[in-house]
Formats: sequence, C-alpha cells, structure tokens
Amino acid sequence: MTTNTATTKTEPAWLEAARRPRWTAEVAAQVVRAWEAEGGAQSAFMRKHGLPRERLRFWTKRREGKEGARTAMSFVPVEVAPARPGEAGLVQGEAVLVEVGGVRVRVEAGASQGLVARVLRAVKEVQGC
Repeated sequence: MTTNTATTKTEPAWLEAARRPRWTAEVAAQVVRAWEAEGGAQSAFMRKHGLPRERLRFWTKRREGKEGARTAMSFVPVEVAPARPGEAGLVQGEAVLVEVGGVRVRVEAGASQGLVARVLRAVKEVQGC
C-alpha cells in the first residue's frame, strides 16, 4: 500500500492575520512590505494570497498620506538656463528641470503641486535619497 504525501506550502506568518475581516496597522504594514518585496501589481499579489484588493490599496494610500504629512516640501537651489537647441525640441512654455541622483524630471507650467510632490516622492523612494 502506498501513501500519497502531498507537499504543503508554508504560508508567511502575516497571511493568516491578513485573512481576518479587519487588519491592524501592524498587519497592514507587513502585507504592504510583502507586496513591495514581491513587486508586481497589487491585484495579482492579493489574488495570489486570497485577499481583497481594495484593502491593500486603502493601506498603501493611507501610508502615503502619512508619509506625505511627515515630509514637508522644501526649496532647493536650482539653475535656470535657456534651453539648448535640440535638447528638448521646441520649448512651448515655462518649465523647470529637476535633477535628483541622475534622474531628470521636467515640470511643465501648470503642473499641480500634488503631482510634482508624488513624482519627487517616487524618485526619492527609487533613489533612496
């Protein structure tokens, strides 16, 4: 007689708590860190682990809001120079070119402060500034 021994996957410690109806801030932080470490889309990560997608979206937005509240925007020195021919094509309006750690961000006239803050926050996260 042969026995069939099925291999079982060991689940991360946070997963059981994440399957409960409500998350604590600690569980949410663990889930968000696990998603960031794995990479990929939120929906794919949550589907893989059998969790509601909206909950991860809520906690990531909540975390971004708290980080944004803690981190005040500040001014840094900039150099304003006329565009060189061929560098960015035809200049249509006013713009600011920000370079952080080798990454250039061109901010066109009329861009909202919220958009600029999100872009700079993303650059900061990627660069580890």
